[in-house]
Amino acid sequence: MAPPVRIVPLGGLGEVGMNCLAVEAGGRIAVVDCGVLFPDENVGVDVIAPDLTWLLDRRAQVGAVFLTHGHEDHVGALPFLLRHLSVPVYGTRFTLAVVKGRLAEAGLTADLREVAPGDVRPAGEEGAPLSAEFIAVTHSIPDACALALRTPQGTVVHSGDFKLDERPVAGPRTDLGRLEALGRAGVRLLLSDSTNAEQPGSSLSESAVGPALADVMHDATGRVFVATFASNVHRLQQVVNAAAASGRRLALLGRGMVETFEIARGLGHLTEPRWLPVQADEARRLPRRELCVLTTGTQGEPRSALARLARGEHPDLRVEPGDTVVLSSRRIPGNELSVGRLVDDLCRRGAALLGDSVRREGEPPLHASGHAHEGEQRRLLSLVRPEHFVPVHGQYRHLARHVAHAVAEGVARERCHLLTDGQVLELDDAGARVLPERAPTGRVYAVRDELGASDVPHLVVQDRRLLAEAGLCIAVLAVSRTTGAIVRGPDLFGMGVAGLPGSEDEIRGEILRAVEALSAEARADQAEVQEAVRSAVRRFFRRTTGRRPAVLPVVLEL
Repeated sequence: MAPPVRIVPLGGLGEVGMNCLAVEAGGRIAVVDCGVLFPDENVGVDVIAPDLTWLLDRRAQVGAVFLTHGHEDHVGALPFLLRHLSVPVYGTRFTLAVVKGRLAEAGLTADLREVAPGDVRPAGEEGAPLSAEFIAVTHSIPDACALALRTPQGTVVHSGDFKLDERPVAGPRTDLGRLEALGRAGVRLLLSDSTNAEQPGSSLSESAVGPALADVMHDATGRVFVATFASNVHRLQQVVNAAAASGRRLALLGRGMVETFEIARGLGHLTEPRWLPVQADEARRLPRRELCVLTTGTQGEPRSALARLARGEHPDLRVEPGDTVVLSSRRIPGNELSVGRLVDDLCRRGAALLGDSVRREGEPPLHASGHAHEGEQRRLLSLVRPEHFVPVHGQYRHLARHVAHAVAEGVARERCHLLTDGQVLELDDAGARVLPERAPTGRVYAVRDELGASDVPHLVVQDRRLLAEAGLCIAVLAVSRTTGAIVRGPDLFGMGVAGLPGSEDEIRGEILRAVEALSAEARADQAEVQEAVRSAVRRFFRRTTGRRPAVLPVVLEL
């Protein structure tokens, strides 16, 4: 009997982002990707990483990290992992260039090992029970790969993020020949990207976006601001080409855009005429018809360059009437409100808006997704012909829809396993089943600054949500140090609390009754008195308004 193999998703199954998957066999663990999620609420954090407790508790077994590509939702949480353990990290050239920057921000170094499509690497020492073959796929970033994981229970294929683009701007097409060969040899399990499972047909080729960008640059009479994901190097190249063809200089805004541009240029993925780049101070003086601005912030991130432009707060440039803003991206699920606010702010500036987020019937496409649509997902299933199937990378509805595609392609329904974070799938000689025990999962909140990423405790985030939803009520009273009797107060102060004005006397009565009900021994304990005050105030608001403001009791001993 061959040893069983366990598939343990720690992130990315039930949300878009935070992708992290562990594969365990024969006492060895391989980690596939380790990414972050960007918050869809303003709670003072920049990124959300997966809880890696399950891995860290088994750190001696972790043999390697295999990276499919360099997007933040696949590599951004590596500092959270590599600050605690040292293992080889395998990735393609561009992927590792991105990773080096993230690790440098966190003050970390790591054992980074470059690979190319076709390479096979072990999860640990040679002869380890787990290894990965890297397979070229097309995606919206250079050097993306799928993985063929060799395990004691056969081949497990992980698609990574992919699409089937017959006319990519640069780089290889998805290696369908190799994937088909794996299918003929037998694939025990396929894990496949579900992001666009609800989109019918096939995704638009990236090369179709270039002509549309060129037309916009040619026709616009003012400045053209193009917002896109900084990691989409092929899109950046098409913006460069369109700007050059229309005689526009190019300015870059946003740290991520500048960093990616430099990495891509240094690795030969991006070229530009020497006359094209312009710094922000010079850009301000150019005639408006002669400038293109490439910026980050397509998802309405409050601190992004585009959001600051939209609010009129950017220190270098302004969006003015007559300017054109191209949103060359799609709305990531969950970001609808932030993108809507961004669009409103840009409209207030008098800008003409173009792009998929505001696209009208008949307008040319200014964005192409890097993720496979239904037709491409089904084609991969038909080529790989897996015995078992697990959809990954998506919200629950995306995963469920992808299961339906697999069933339509002939995978037995009982062999499709719809997992969420923490559920463990075990492959053994008898088949596959979901184990009753779950791996611990959760979220780690962090802010990014000049010192790298620093954690924000979960309870702090909870308090911030509570303050935003119901405000803060402060109750102050003074008690006798000797008898515990109230000698002054309680005095009440509120910040953002509905229902407090006009109810102060009633709340004071609740507090006095709660304190008087305490025993003499409890009154001598300041913590007991504080908890009694907190509970009394909470009870009042829960009964009268249904809300639960944060309550800060202040007990002074005199």
